[in-house]
Amino acid sequence: MTLKHGSKYKTFKSDAAPFLFFIDVLPIDLTQYEIIHHIKLLKNVKHNPIMPLPLRVDKVYNGELSILIRPSKPISFEIGQEYVAIINSNKIVEYGIKKLLIFTEIRASERTTISLSKENAIKWWNSTKSIYGRLIILEEDFSAFIKAYLHTMLSAKINETDLVSAAIKYCNIIEKICQKRINDNQIIVQVKEKEKIVELYKMKSRKVLEKFKRVKKQFLYPSLVDIEILNLEKTGFSEITNGYKLDILTKSKVMKYIPLLIYDDLLECMLQNLETLKDFEGDIIDPSFLFENNIIKVFDDEIQEPEKYSWLKDFNQVDITKIMDSFDPTFPYDLR
Repeated sequence: MTLKHGSKYKTFKSDAAPFLFFIDVLPIDLTQYEIIHHIKLLKNVKHNPIMPLPLRVDKVYNGELSILIRPSKPISFEIGQEYVAIINSNKIVEYGIKKLLIFTEIRASERTTISLSKENAIKWWNSTKSIYGRLIILEEDFSAFIKAYLHTMLSAKINETDLVSAAIKYCNIIEKICQKRINDNQIIVQVKEKEKIVELYKMKSRKVLEKFKRVKKQFLYPSLVDIEILNLEKTGFSEITNGYKLDILTKSKVMKYIPLLIYDDLLECMLQNLETLKDFEGDIIDPSFLFENNIIKVFDDEIQEPEKYSWLKDFNQVDITKIMDSFDPTFPYDLR
């Protein structure tokens, strides 16, 4: 898609665009980028392994809301008998959003002559940070993806074992989770306090032309699935954990999303990683980055103040203006 100066991506109002963060193990391949400024931007986040998925840069660029998938409980994992690790939700969101804004700048400026505006970035985050989407299965899988990293990569770092072997194990775990979801072709949807099982996709046959003959083939069609969302800007998130029904908190709204997109994108990423890791001699992103930037905290005994690591909050500490000011726009004549 090529955008004209000042135009927006075409999006749909009913599209909830949920996204999550996963922890990658390989640095960004800079050889696929041609613009020097874009390479410079990516070098600044080369050691930041927090990746948003899917990369819905259209929503950020347009300043339209998307849905941050929020695990219902803090994500923690016991490492051996000595340590317990927990994800600092504030920090993973901060570093993940920085990555998202930089990729939005790169993707958008590749297709248009205007950089991501600070105004639209702030508008996107202000309309996103207080939104809660009821996504029970994706919440559970999000936690499973992060726990897989703690179980493999973090454990290898603490125990001083081979990181490449740990990375292969990590990617295999996530590959299997995604592949199982796709193969099972089912996901649970909760709307208006009712649950139902829906398909991730449907297989439909249609005739196509092959070698001058019309033959019938099966094609996959991703399903659009309902998601119930609430804007909790006024009520806050704390009541969600206290057993309140969603419709008591505030008026909910039903939007749509494509769950297959998340599993398919992550599966493709893991398969690419596994192919790269064969006979690998490069650099793995060292988990030390996560320690040094307070994204992962490790305790010798029990976690202190676990409520600090909850995902059910508005993440007001994420300063979009500060993040935008930390990198230059691709087109400097566009004032932010």
